[in-house]
Amino acid sequence: MKQRRSGWTRIITLLLVLALLGGGVYYLYQRDFGGSGESAYVQSVSAIIGSGNVGLYAQYNGVVEAKEVKEINPNGSMPIKECYVSAGSNVREGEPLFCYDVDDLELQYAQIEIDISGVENNLRTYRDQLSALNTKLSKAKEEERYTIELDIQTVELNIRKAEFDLEDKHRRADEMRKVIDASEVLSPVTGTVRSVRDNSGSYDPFGYGYGDGSGAYITIIAGTAFCVKGTVDEQTIYTLYAGMPVLIRSRVSDRVLHGTIYRIDTESSDSNQGGMIYYGEGERASKYAFYVEPESIEGLMIGQHVVIDLNTDTDTSTALMLPAAFLFEENGSYFAWAADADGRIEKRAVTVGTYDEETECWEILDGLTRRDRIAFPDETIHAGMLATETAYTDSGDIDGTTAIPEGGMTGTWQTSDDGMTDSDYPKDDGSPEVPDNGADAVDFGG
Repeated sequence: MKQRRSGWTRIITLLLVLALLGGGVYYLYQRDFGGSGESAYVQSVSAIIGSGNVGLYAQYNGVVEAKEVKEINPNGSMPIKECYVSAGSNVREGEPLFCYDVDDLELQYAQIEIDISGVENNLRTYRDQLSALNTKLSKAKEEERYTIELDIQTVELNIRKAEFDLEDKHRRADEMRKVIDASEVLSPVTGTVRSVRDNSGSYDPFGYGYGDGSGAYITIIAGTAFCVKGTVDEQTIYTLYAGMPVLIRSRVSDRVLHGTIYRIDTESSDSNQGGMIYYGEGERASKYAFYVEPESIEGLMIGQHVVIDLNTDTDTSTALMLPAAFLFEENGSYFAWAADADGRIEKRAVTVGTYDEETECWEILDGLTRRDRIAFPDETIHAGMLATETAYTDSGDIDGTTAIPEGGMTGTWQTSDDGMTDSDYPKDDGSPEVPDNGADAVDFGG
């Protein structure tokens, strides 16, 4: 009897263990895969309201730069003796920047001056000899004339050689004198020194060089004329044109300036920057710089990060205006499918303000910030789904919502990367923000 009871005890214990293991597996499955393994494509609010082609407004990150930067490069064959300036120094046009070490050249110049004196003395001697031979020739007998004429020809040849030597030494002396007199290199403009390269001209082991990376010995920010540099990708570059009006928005205040695009650099590209869109087998879109001239430089600083807004007729307020299509209404209240802190889709209540009929956007008062990620509210979305920023898109699909077709994948992959980190987002105080739509906020340093 005890043996039978002991056997049933083992069976019950085993079943309990299996039940606990099954429950743990089910919990992990529900947590990591959402039960059914379903996922929902989400985008950041900032990407939706400001990502150029896809977003409501065409905006780009920008950085304030000097409109004119002078690069000073020394004569590579001459050593630099002393540099008078450093990064941040204010200079005026004509002030010395650095000087060459011309001590050896001074010695060479002194030697060539001595050589010139020697050649001039020889030349006077030859000319005196020629004068004497010509006098002798005029009085010589016929049988003596041939020898004297040969001597005259020899002296004339020596004179020509001496004259050529003298001319060459004078030329070399003049060149030396010019270099010595110009041993101090003067600033061609009035401005501020941005960077000074190491005198050795060496580069760091990571290949970035010194100063601002241009390779110039000294770079000077000329004058006080500013511009704003933005970066655009190859897909949207042809939507820009020289003379195009834009708005320049401060990232730290409500200040908005008007400006005009005056140059688009299509000659050089940078395909190694972040926030790329990937096509096919990892191919990345190239980026190109464009430059904006502000109507006023009041309040701008070199290196300041700003937002370049191509929609000059949009409202300059800082309200968060979200396309109405990303919200849904139930019983008079508005909701959005948003990603929670665990990366799961949740039904989130949203407080709306005014509605803009022209842009079909709701003003968001509460419930969402520009950092939140939301999904388009179609009939397939429900709470608990895994939020993902990678969506499969069919080759003919534009909005990135096409589901994976049966029988394999024939399209491309797109990532929703607005290129911004937490440090790029100011506190959610209504200040304007912009994703990386091909524009990297590049440090302007020295």
